Order: sequence, then structure tokens, then C-alpha cells
Amino acid sequence: MESALYITSVKDFKKVGPDDSRVYFGAEFCQWRTPGAAGALGAFRRAADMGLGFTLLTPWVTDAGMVKLRRVFDALAGVSEGSGLPVEVVVNDLGVLSVLNEKYPVLSPLLGRLMVRQKRCPRIPGLIDSMPESGREIYLGAGVNDPLTAGFFKGMGVHRVELDAPLQGLSVDLAKAGLKGTVYTPYAYVTTTRHCPASFDGHMWQSFTGCRLKGCLHNVIRLVNPAHDAPLLMRGNTQFVDGGPLPEGLEAMGIDRVVRMPDIP
Repeated sequence: MESALYITSVKDFKKVGPDDSRVYFGAEFCQWRTPGAAGALGAFRRAADMGLGFTLLTPWVTDAGMVKLRRVFDALAGVSEGSGLPVEVVVNDLGVLSVLNEKYPVLSPLLGRLMVRQKRCPRIPGLIDSMPESGREIYLGAGVNDPLTAGFFKGMGVHRVELDAPLQGLSVDLAKAGLKGTVYTPYAYVTTTRHCPASFDGHMWQSFTGCRLKGCLHNVIRLVNPAHDAPLLMRGNTQFVDGGPLPEGLEAMGIDRVVRMPDIP
């Protein structure tokens, strides 16, 4: 099982462990936190110097975010071709996937957590035992269990999908779909929004036009609901839940990589 470390800053390379063979670097959930070309190149070179594989995390984007990502892709495609070192890109936006597929064949797209269609609400574990068999399959699985969905993304160059291990458990058969899988631990993504409370300055949502406050970098909000035991952990525009231990049988599901998240990103 391959081990990778999730980081959002070059200074976090100090957290690389002896079993880690790869770093995931960037921003999954907010285009205003996406590193620029210089930042991405710096992280790639640091990873190469340490003998680590490199995976760039990218979020959903507006047109402005796409312009920035194109600059990043230009830089990484050039250095990948020049060095012969592969670069993976986690994609959470269908437009970004189309751009990679059409313009940057040297960069390998991975289907991100925002696009795999998993059920992650922390209320599900208390309800799943009362569901019929077909309902349980839906709440334990992911969109790529559907052959048409898997085939579409494979046709777009995707060979790996990024998954959470939600509280109710996980059941996928990626080998049947001809895909490989990654699972993140310990924090499972729940939901995200453009209305970021950390960007509201009292007059407008900065998250639509940019973000000067960057309140998400300094605070994690704990949201408690008496309807379930697992609190939601909110960083900026995105909510997570502590998923606890990973489920057994990951390799049988086609999952061969685990991404360690030392902090809520």
C-alpha cells in the first residue's frame, strides 16, 4: 500500500514520514488558495530532491481560477517533460479535466473527491442498518461503481479515483471498472460552498471575487449536532468529519494508496 502525505505549504515537507513515497500538494476546495506557478514548481522540485512522487491538488474554479491553473499546468508540464518525472493532477472540476485532456497530455488526471459522488453525511451510520440492501449499496459506494460513469472518466484519461472512507463504511470494486483508488485519512470531506464564512467582511462575500481575509488559514470551526455523535469540522468553505480508522479490505476494493492528512486542509 503506497503512503502519501497531504500538504498545503512547502514548509510542511518537514512532516514527510519514513513510509511516505509521495506528496499531495495544493488546494482541493478553494481557488483562492491555489498555489501559483512558482509555488507549484518549488514544491515539485522539493519532492524530486527528496525522491517523492508529486500530485497537485486542484479545486473547482471560475474562469479566473482557470487562468491561474493554466499557468500552473504550463509550468509543471514543462518541468515534467524536461525531467522525465511524472506529475499527477487531482481534478475537482469537469472543465479542468477537459483542459488537461486536450492541452496537457503529459499530466495525469485523477478524479477528485468532489466528483466521485459519495454519501458522507455523519447522520448516515445511524440510519443505514434500517435501509434495504439496495439502499445500503448506494450509501456505501461511489459514482464510479456505475460502468457508464467509470467509462466516461476513463475516456477522459482518468486512471485513478480519490475516495473518502465515510463513517458508514466503504464498498467499491475499482478493479472491475479498470481503475485504481486512493483513500484519505483521517478526515473525510463532507461538503463545500462558494459562500465562505471566512471570506465575509460584513458587506460582501469576497469568495466570489477574491479573498483578502484568508480567515480559513487560522481557524477550524467545530459544529456539533445532537442528531449524531460526529462533529463537523469546518475550514473556510468546506466541512469535514473525522472518519476514524480505515476500513479493512482496501486492496480487494482496488485501493492501493492512502493519503495521510495531518491537519484539516
